[in-house]
Amino acid sequence: MTTTAPLPPERYRLRVEGMTCGHCASRVEQAALGVEGVASARVDLEAGILEVSGGRPHQVIEAVREAGYEATIVAEEPEVCPLPEPGSSPSPAPVLTPSEEEGAEPAPSPGGFYTVLIDDMTCASCVSRVERAIRSVPGVTDAAVDLVNGTARVRGGDPRAVVAAIVDQGYPARLAEAPASTGSYEIEVDDMTCASCVSRVEKAIRAVPGVEEAAVDLVAGRARVTGGDPEAVVAAVIDQGYPARLAARRPANEFRLHFPAESDRQAALETLEQLLQEEAAGVDAASWPEVAVKTALPPAELLVALRRAGFAAQIREQFVDPYVEQARKARQEIRRSWQRALVAGTVGGLLIAGEFSGVLPHLDDASALGIGGRGVWALIALVVLGAMGFSGRNYYLTALKQARHGAANMDTLVALGTSAAWIASVIFIADPDFIPGEPKLYLDAAVLILAFLQVGHALEVKAKRTTSEAIGALLKLAPKTASVVVEGEEVELPVSLLRPGDRFRVRPGETIPIDGVVEEGGSSVDESLLTGEPIPVEKGPGDAVTGGTRNLGGSLLARVSRPASETTLSHIIEMVKQAQLSKPPIGRLVDRVSAVFVPIVVLIAIVTFVTWYLVGPEPSLAYALTAGISVLVIACPCALGLATPIAIMMGTARAAQLNILIRNSEALQSAASITHLVVDKTGTLTRGRPEVTALHPAEGVDEARLLQLAASLERHSEHPLAEAIERAAQARSLSPLPVESFRAVSGRGIEARVEGVRTWLGSRAYLEEQGIELPDTLAGEAESEARLGGTPIWLGSEAGLLGLLILKDPLREETPAAVKALKRRGITLVMCTGDNAVTARAVAAELGIDQVHAEVMPEDKLQVVKALQQQGHKVGMVGDGVNDAPALAQADTSFAIGSGTDVAVENADVTLAGDSLANVTTAIEISSATLRNIKQNLVGAFVYNVTGIPLAAGVLYPWTGWLLEPMFASAAMALSSVTVVTNANRLRFFQPKF
Repeated sequence: MTTTAPLPPERYRLRVEGMTCGHCASRVEQAALGVEGVASARVDLEAGILEVSGGRPHQVIEAVREAGYEATIVAEEPEVCPLPEPGSSPSPAPVLTPSEEEGAEPAPSPGGFYTVLIDDMTCASCVSRVERAIRSVPGVTDAAVDLVNGTARVRGGDPRAVVAAIVDQGYPARLAEAPASTGSYEIEVDDMTCASCVSRVEKAIRAVPGVEEAAVDLVAGRARVTGGDPEAVVAAVIDQGYPARLAARRPANEFRLHFPAESDRQAALETLEQLLQEEAAGVDAASWPEVAVKTALPPAELLVALRRAGFAAQIREQFVDPYVEQARKARQEIRRSWQRALVAGTVGGLLIAGEFSGVLPHLDDASALGIGGRGVWALIALVVLGAMGFSGRNYYLTALKQARHGAANMDTLVALGTSAAWIASVIFIADPDFIPGEPKLYLDAAVLILAFLQVGHALEVKAKRTTSEAIGALLKLAPKTASVVVEGEEVELPVSLLRPGDRFRVRPGETIPIDGVVEEGGSSVDESLLTGEPIPVEKGPGDAVTGGTRNLGGSLLARVSRPASETTLSHIIEMVKQAQLSKPPIGRLVDRVSAVFVPIVVLIAIVTFVTWYLVGPEPSLAYALTAGISVLVIACPCALGLATPIAIMMGTARAAQLNILIRNSEALQSAASITHLVVDKTGTLTRGRPEVTALHPAEGVDEARLLQLAASLERHSEHPLAEAIERAAQARSLSPLPVESFRAVSGRGIEARVEGVRTWLGSRAYLEEQGIELPDTLAGEAESEARLGGTPIWLGSEAGLLGLLILKDPLREETPAAVKALKRRGITLVMCTGDNAVTARAVAAELGIDQVHAEVMPEDKLQVVKALQQQGHKVGMVGDGVNDAPALAQADTSFAIGSGTDVAVENADVTLAGDSLANVTTAIEISSATLRNIKQNLVGAFVYNVTGIPLAAGVLYPWTGWLLEPMFASAAMALSSVTVVTNANRLRFFQPKF
């Protein structure tokens, strides 16, 4: 069925800009009358309105525009907005020709989503009319119109044709500016030190046209951006005073060949050029014996061809793992921080020692060198200035950058505090009588502040690096090279250069380098990385293998199924990184505080200085400087900025190690607040594989005979329970008997001849229909087992009853403990299953689950979730991400469960390896632990600042006579950041409690 657009209005009005006289009006009327279908056109020059009868509004608008005037449609706004007349003869929406599109902005890619801005919609009828118009455009596959925001989100079709179709219905419309890039990319940002930096960078990125999302990570020094022009985003960040660059990507079709040093250079290059002559290739031998090659020829084939030509070349990995690079930079930064701390601490320590020992002169003393005490202190001030330049260079440069852009951050406070201390000291050296009494010098404080801060920075970087190592550990799971088989020969190749279709060999004990499908060989593979299950999985031809898992037994020859950037392990790492970069709702509080934190601290420092100077004891200036500098250096936006991201990074990384992938920090926060959890029975609470749990043979029949006969019949059946009976027979090494005249009776059982005897297998009613008498003892046993969740199956023959088999889908071993752990957390479990009510209630009773919904279809689970939410509950939903998709989407937090490569599914908030409810329990526990850690960090940071700043300002001085020295304020500041990072690192040791 083809959707068509409503007819455009017969009469309509256009507002025309730029008409100033009768000549203008005439030109506009003539332009309109020249449009096909226009019957009349009249201009009201005073009102600036063109009234038109007939034709299509968008074509008239275009004609008026070509005449040199801008026109927009004027929507009619009746008291009631009528729906289109039923049965009206619709006409298709126009499709613009290429000539009509000339000079237009590039439209979004066909098939992708784009947004249209629509004016003057007033009611639901307008929405219906606009939506019909959009859907009538060829190629449109989806459209959603938002009356409140005046927008339409459209997938497919020609965007300009969609706009024209809406205009034809009387609603001004225009295409929203399309982003230059709809993909995600990462920006590396340097010199961010606190929450204020994060807020400023994020604001700058979001201001770039086309940017849809931006998440800045203070810990990793990276920003993940969706949409917008990457170069424009980098420029915007740089404009705010932060060095930035696009994160490196793996080079495509580029690699370096390394030839042995003894190779003939000319012969090697000639051979290489011959091999690549039919390819669009490039060769750069400037760094011989390394040769840079760019070619579409598969690297493995090139290596084999060179080997056959007599050159034993190798391909070296060019892509530098970003986490390896981060580790190297972290080590350098830690080393530099310790060096800076040592220099500043040494100078400050010598000054204090000299003052206490009396070695250093007073300002008014004479000196043996003839330069006087002031001269000695002037030299000391220069030494201190040099130490400050070496040890605090990063603080001062960043503060200057921020100042040039009218901004401030933690470095601004440090630079102001230490500079004020040094400048005040220099003033007192130049004029000892500047203040009454003994002048107070702050030279030792100026350098010791920097020493404490650099020690704190070194400890902080080390702790942050430990936090980031979780992803690095995931990256180390997959080897960097693979043995690729080409034309019967094996060559070593970097995994990053493998392509789909390449064949690779994995020997016993090796780690599988990349996702693939086994072609030859057989082995057992340890997949605990993905499933959490310690039992190895058998692999043979046709089976999928996953990069990062370990081959235990035989040799495997497999074919690459996905490039290295799209493997399961890559998806896992990507999901962890996305979660670490995201920001939970609780973290937005920090954004609001950080936006005003530094200016408020500077203001408090100024007020403190003025207050002490005006009402403080003599020498009031000395007290004012001490208090003002202390306020500047004790305030710590760094601790606030680290509180949330450091905990998220550690929590999500630890979750990944436990085979739990949390998509974003919103899910992290919502999972911790769940009150009700909706779960399926089969495969979640139970194993999902029925088993024969009991055999009750009739008199004169042994268990082996009973099971053998049942398995012989089930061998020809497709019933779900047949496999369980066959497995039980195979476990006892019972061979199937020959079967004849097999017949299945739907919903009842099966019938066949076994060894010439008619035999029946099925329900109690089915066997009774065959005239077989069932003993009361076995009938009672069957009823008892059914009440406990078992399924009774009866076996009989012409000779009478042969026995009873009981099948159950047993509970997973960990399910009872997981249910108890959830109930301890106050979470109510709701079983929602398609199984019969008797079995469902039996399992629920065994586990202590009170709420049961049995015999429901997957779509009915959505109503269960909605009903719970309407009662005010926070609902989690556990499903497989396919049949349960509506309920998963509706739930406050959704958990997708699966095994093997299902770990990388992305249609849920939390993805779990394996089917066990224990993983859900662990996910909720680690979410709660992470959220608790964030709250602890935030409370600690807030309390520190709320108490530290007043103490530094001297609020206790009137009662205690105590005033905080600047050097001790700086030590407290450094300690606050280290405390926050150390607290977050406790999550590394998180263990499930059940």
